Amino acid sequence: MKFAIIGSNGMLSVALTKFFYAQPGFEVDVYGLESPNGYSCTKFHPIDLLKDNFDYDVLMESDVIVYAAGAGVQAGLKTEPSLMYALNVSVPIEITLQLRKKEYKGKYISFGSYMEIGLNDEDGKAFTEEEVVCSPLPVTNDYALSKRLYGRYMKDFRADFKNWHFILPNMFSSEDLKPGTRLVPYVLKYLQDYTNGKPTEPQMYSPGTQTRQYITLEEVMVVLAKAIQENIPSGLYCIGGGEFLSIRSLIERLYALYGVECKEDCFGKSERRDGDIKSLRIDGTKLKAAIGYLPHATIEEIFKPGI
Repeated sequence: MKFAIIGSNGMLSVALTKFFYAQPGFEVDVYGLESPNGYSCTKFHPIDLLKDNFDYDVLMESDVIVYAAGAGVQAGLKTEPSLMYALNVSVPIEITLQLRKKEYKGKYISFGSYMEIGLNDEDGKAFTEEEVVCSPLPVTNDYALSKRLYGRYMKDFRADFKNWHFILPNMFSSEDLKPGTRLVPYVLKYLQDYTNGKPTEPQMYSPGTQTRQYITLEEVMVVLAKAIQENIPSGLYCIGGGEFLSIRSLIERLYALYGVECKEDCFGKSERRDGDIKSLRIDGTKLKAAIGYLPHATIEEIFKPGI
């Protein structure tokens, strides 16, 4: 089976390439601006998604085409809004239209985000696929709006080729065990340095009241493999499951794993956008019925020291 991964060196695109390239009998071509760094693929196709045109005759040789490019997922990077709308909306729409025009016969996969839900005061509500992409709730940033626009398009997109749009919650990966700007790497780096007696800076977190759903990248790969194996119907699918807890609870459980006291004065010291939305949770009922599986890993299973 031949895959085409559009997007290179992003967390999701790297995980996709590594997973499917390791499967016996699979070929994985990667399309992107930067060549794969630290991982292998069958063939790399250099392309600037904002300027260059695809060679669709080559792209359509792939049994599965995965659009894993995008912009704006990390708020701290201050991505230009025009770039977000281009990579999150215009480019993938053009790809789907060209594939339909050229009568592609394989499978097309893209991804949404539960940030599309928007501002809410819901207490633990799990939002369905339509409630995410057709949400009337306001969003507070261009990333969420751009993802919602594309998700709304995919809801009503029709073509002869199979197409799946998977809506994702927060994802962990093995890369989160390394230093970084995202929350989990930030916390783990502190805990690792603290327990090893290295100098540390005082920790500053937001109030942590927002509740989020957490799954692993490895579990996302299982979902995609099962979807391909079962050849599920085209449409939107929320990848639900996993753990649902507040940001504060996540931090406290990470501290507990390392046997470090999590002090009250750590919280409320950092202003982040996580205070805008109370509940970020998606309903995986439709996906579970289609493939018989949902992510289920716990925080302790993922991040136990020494694993």
